[in-house]
Amino acid sequence: MAEAVTSVLVKLADILREKVGEVQAVRGQIEQVQKELRLIQALLRDVDSKCHRNNVVTEWLNQVSEIANRIATVIDTFRDKIEENRAESSNWVRKITKAVKRNYKKYKLGLHDELENIIEELNRLYQRRTDLRIEDLGAIDDVDDPEACDDVDDPEVVGLEDDQAKIIEQLKDRSISRRMVLSIVGTGGLGKTTLAQKVYNSDKLEGQFDCHAWLSISQTYNLNELLKEILYKVKPDMKKKVPPVTDRDLPVKLKKYFLKGKRYLIILDDVWDINLWGQLKKALPDMYNASRVIITTRSLDVAKVADCNTKPYKLRYLSDNEGLALLFINAFQQQVQPEKYPAHLLDVAKRLTKRCGGLPLALIVLGGILTRRERTYPDWNTLYETIDWHDKDGIQCSQILASSYEDLPRYLKDCFLYFSAFPEDYKISGVHITRMWMAEGFVPKDGAGTIEYRAEKCLEELVQRCLIQVTKKSWNGYCKYCSIHDLLRDLAICKAKDENFLTVFSKEDDVNNLAASESCRAALQFCTPTEDGIYSENTNSLLCFGFGQFSSDNSGFGLLNYSGSGLLQVLTLERVDMTTFTRRHWSKGLIHLRYLGLRDCFVPHDIFKQFSFPNLETIDLYGSEVDNEEERLNLCDVVIPTLRHVYANSYSEIHLPLEWDKHTNLQTIMDVAIYIKSVVELGFCINLRKFGIIIVDKLDNGRAIKEWQNLKSVLKNTVQLVYLSITTKGFLPFGGTKELPCHEKIQKLNLDGKWERNICVPSVEMFPTNLTKLQLIRSGLQEDPMPILERLQSLRILHLNDGSYVGTVLICSTGGFPNLEKLKLYDLDNLHHWDIKEGAMPILRHLEIHCCFLLHVLPELQKVQTLQELTVVGPSRELWEGMQMQGKDVHKIKHIPSVRISKGYVPQGEDFR
Repeated sequence: MAEAVTSVLVKLADILREKVGEVQAVRGQIEQVQKELRLIQALLRDVDSKCHRNNVVTEWLNQVSEIANRIATVIDTFRDKIEENRAESSNWVRKITKAVKRNYKKYKLGLHDELENIIEELNRLYQRRTDLRIEDLGAIDDVDDPEACDDVDDPEVVGLEDDQAKIIEQLKDRSISRRMVLSIVGTGGLGKTTLAQKVYNSDKLEGQFDCHAWLSISQTYNLNELLKEILYKVKPDMKKKVPPVTDRDLPVKLKKYFLKGKRYLIILDDVWDINLWGQLKKALPDMYNASRVIITTRSLDVAKVADCNTKPYKLRYLSDNEGLALLFINAFQQQVQPEKYPAHLLDVAKRLTKRCGGLPLALIVLGGILTRRERTYPDWNTLYETIDWHDKDGIQCSQILASSYEDLPRYLKDCFLYFSAFPEDYKISGVHITRMWMAEGFVPKDGAGTIEYRAEKCLEELVQRCLIQVTKKSWNGYCKYCSIHDLLRDLAICKAKDENFLTVFSKEDDVNNLAASESCRAALQFCTPTEDGIYSENTNSLLCFGFGQFSSDNSGFGLLNYSGSGLLQVLTLERVDMTTFTRRHWSKGLIHLRYLGLRDCFVPHDIFKQFSFPNLETIDLYGSEVDNEEERLNLCDVVIPTLRHVYANSYSEIHLPLEWDKHTNLQTIMDVAIYIKSVVELGFCINLRKFGIIIVDKLDNGRAIKEWQNLKSVLKNTVQLVYLSITTKGFLPFGGTKELPCHEKIQKLNLDGKWERNICVPSVEMFPTNLTKLQLIRSGLQEDPMPILERLQSLRILHLNDGSYVGTVLICSTGGFPNLEKLKLYDLDNLHHWDIKEGAMPILRHLEIHCCFLLHVLPELQKVQTLQELTVVGPSRELWEGMQMQGKDVHKIKHIPSVRISKGYVPQGEDFR
């Protein structure tokens, strides 16, 4: 039953995406049907537990089934009518518009009346819930957008609309020509960062500033790193400058060369240090061109020091009504209009809201707790009575946060406390924190699916409880990156310390106290051990962050003497020179180690010969390099039968010549370098779900065709494959997945290399049936690939990168790319014309155009009304001028909420100064 209702909701969402006249004539009724059906959907979980013992409830369920089928029939008939009108003429838009005007009464009396009857019947069914004692336990699925996009939408905001408008008005005020620093001041959890994000991304600032930069400051910061961050956002190509800009040069170069003459907007989020602005402003010129800086801070003193002539913007607490709205949004996981507030919960909801004192974070977390409670007065009132509401000075919020923690089962408490190990504002990978939980044994052993699946569900539950925030979703809708609010992080650190779960050593702490620590886990954040090193015998998890690029013996982790390492289960290091690490007194047999994370490290080629890892499950070498390029990373004769996940990187060839026939548990091979002669051995890895290899050999056209046959023999055994990536220096060994058993399961495909000469444009049959994300790099396609790619019905994300297409014209046809949400065009050097037909890419939301230097005019983007974000980097001079105010391309983009243009990389012969 739940699936039937969800299917109908998906159909309703799809039909509402149509921009034609018929839909507009009855849009209000369709939206009302959608709302009423969601209310019914929210009851179904409770119905499932009662229908087997209640005949009346079963009958109610049958009536829901009948009306769901009726709605589906109406929508299908309606869609057929639209298609008939489209077929009448090539100029169907004009005909449909005329038809709507001629037949408006027919729509009102026909379909309109049918939808009104359905609305009444749905409402009647929903009203019967009280008599049948059916409780609303929340919607089963979020079907507003059944195929989630990469990026996470802005969080639900209540009460910040007026604040946003006032701040934007101040930023745009040209009567104040000096560089103005506007500080948003308020206590933790009040929404300072959220408000700053809303301002930063507002379309009302479109074209107001030449460059933008967002910096997360936190309590511990490095001034030079902040200056580099500004530099790289203003001038991205400086990241690749050889030799790199020195720290000593940074302030001068920023002020005199990169920011001079530009009107800039810089956000400094979460400033604690009163001295920061005094140091930073030396690199920010004041050219009296109305440049702006926004600071978010909890300290009024920070705001006054930054700009004594600008009144700090003190963020207010939410009113009772705003707080009540925010509580219901988070408790019900959807927008609830005041007239729809449940009457039996309204009194206790008001009391809960009142006690939160208008603090948004407290209301959000409290709403997260309520999602797990029955929607009954006794359950909500019990929560109200058990929280200590009488403490003052901010303790109220702490009590609510603590209650959200106590409400967790033990395994989720452990998962939550693990977030205390990460530095403030750290970019936490969803995949890797779940792999750490697996290594620690936190993930429940019982339950459906693999242990990886159950670990992902743990993270998902913490998100649903509003304890963790997803900052970016991956191609398959899972959490790619997540973060934790400062107050919740403080709670995790406090609880972890109280329970001897994990000890955090920050910059101010004496790391040598690690030996005396009673907890079995330690996190070292921006610490500098002394020359005597560190000794510990009881730590079984060690996570180290922020030691600087390739720390050496005299600057950090190289001094770590860790002779108690034989008990380690998790070890993660970042930016460490491992050649000094291996000379220290570490246990040679790390028999308990299950997770080894060496990110951005300098790794000795024989590290896996120096140490034994008989129980290792995950190796993460992302961003690392090997000390001996000739020997690479030597894993010859090494067998780790427990190994499940291996992550390397695409820009540094890391070889892992394992005995593949003894690694049948492998599920992930990501960007591992391999010689083509060894490919066949991978056929023993029959459980692979993610498979990415970098073929070291430079293949010619004929050999690439031959080696594809060998690679197919490997892929025939990997029936669960969902992600495939092949990178080669020469021609690409790829001939399509049609003959493979994983043809219908592969959802993401990354192909980096030149297509064989016989393939001018690949055929649709070459690609997996349900392909969701496709990335082509250096393909060298000479004919327009769009006529083929736009026929991939499930494609949501498309990247054409770095010479993937060497032709001059792209054409997107009517009806093409029906489900594409994100499109990126990178380094297409010959592209000079792009044509988008009416009805192409009907749900496209995000578009990026990078360094297409010959593209002098934007395509007709006004035909894509669903666009939410446009980013253009490194435009031609003509395109840059056309996108400025009064330019020839402005009318094409004025409907897009977020438009960003950056001069970025400047092609040879062009000078924008």
